[in-house]
Amino acid sequence: MDGQGRVFVSDTATSRIYVLDGDTLSVWAEGDGLLHPNGLDVEDGRLIIAGWGEGLHEDLTTDAPGHLLAADLATGEVAALGSGAPVGNLDGLEPDGSGNFMVTDWIAGALYRIDPEGGFELLSDLPQGSANLAFLPEEGLAIVPLMLDGAVVAMTPD
Repeated sequence: MDGQGRVFVSDTATSRIYVLDGDTLSVWAEGDGLLHPNGLDVEDGRLIIAGWGEGLHEDLTTDAPGHLLAADLATGEVAALGSGAPVGNLDGLEPDGSGNFMVTDWIAGALYRIDPEGGFELLSDLPQGSANLAFLPEEGLAIVPLMLDGAVVAMTPD
């Protein structure tokens, strides 16, 4: 939710982002340039977008892996966050409290930390299906649901 109370919702399959503004739901952004968005986070006048990747297939694989994007909330302009280097099929997205982002890769089963310049490091190998996550910066604790295993794992990745 942004400072105006608007709620942003991604639709990975159609590569759209919707906005719920009061009682009105509308398309806020759409197109291949969104890299089939999944996880979203609002901060500093931007919507941070976890891109699943380019060329989404029925089995959820892609022609090219995704990376983080940043959309200006005032103008809607979307650009790669940092270098735009491919990371993976990004699903969950949470700020880490230090200016970086924790993300999961659903296809590869991984937990990454991505810095504002787009650089990334693998923090943990996880099973395929590692989905959305919660990150508690004070405890350094990541909580990741494992969709295909019907389980949840909690870890301190550092």
